[in-house]
Amino acid sequence: MINTVPAVTMEVVTGFGEIWSAQTLHAYLQTQDVPCDWIDAREILVVKSEGGNAGLGEKGAASTGGVTPLWAETANRMANWWNTGGKEKGFLDLDYTKSSPIVVVTGFVATTADGVPTTLKRSGSDYSATVFAKLTGASRTTMWKNTDGVYTADPRRVPEAFPIASLKYDEAMELAYFGAQVLHPSAMIPCIDENIPVYVRNIFNPAFEGTVIQGRCQSLKEVGESGKVRNWRSKSGEVPIKGITSVDKTALVSLEGASAIGEANVAERFMGAMADAGINVLIITQASSESSITIAVPENEGKR
Repeated sequence: MINTVPAVTMEVVTGFGEIWSAQTLHAYLQTQDVPCDWIDAREILVVKSEGGNAGLGEKGAASTGGVTPLWAETANRMANWWNTGGKEKGFLDLDYTKSSPIVVVTGFVATTADGVPTTLKRSGSDYSATVFAKLTGASRTTMWKNTDGVYTADPRRVPEAFPIASLKYDEAMELAYFGAQVLHPSAMIPCIDENIPVYVRNIFNPAFEGTVIQGRCQSLKEVGESGKVRNWRSKSGEVPIKGITSVDKTALVSLEGASAIGEANVAERFMGAMADAGINVLIITQASSESSITIAVPENEGKR
């Protein structure tokens, strides 16, 4: 009748798969006499989305970011569940040296402060895992994928690509933001403060160690103060580049003209106009002469 599907409707419908999966796994664990329960994350995880970021986003695109948990409200709801639902299940009376309860939490789905069901965008279950890892004080997070960890490049395009043994949080976020589809762009953020290690492993090859993500990269200031500057040389056996990624379906938008040279606040006004229109800017570059500014945006926002 309306010949379209509203973004909020799409998010509600796509979230049912996670809900049904969680209920199915919970039902199986009950048959094994394991102390367990399941949580609909929409009752716990409260988020806010940046303007213009409706819908699921394209897989492997930066448009899957822009969703931020409201930590105080979410942590309060998690504590309330543990002291009520967890208590009813007897989790508070367990001897944790002998057994631990398994709580199955739906990934991907959340709710807004207004109570509207929403999602963490495409591939958002990664983000759910690290959010609840922070809420529960987990010692580690393991993401089971269908690849042997995070690769140096997309193995579908670069057959010679190989798994990276370890990454820093900053490196993983950059790779994810610019197209590494094995990770959600925001998934590392909840783990940074508590330094929770994130393991990316292959569900079809569990013996392989995969990739571990932990720690922060040094800033230029910290490198200068420490005096530990590595001199990368060819054929030394080490490569300073961790990985190469790409973002599909992008468009370039340029603002150019001699009148822009020397004009104050041109870049600020340009970016302000993008923000007012709700356009997600991926990259910005400016000519040294200040005669042009170019930005990269998602292809579907290019004509706006």
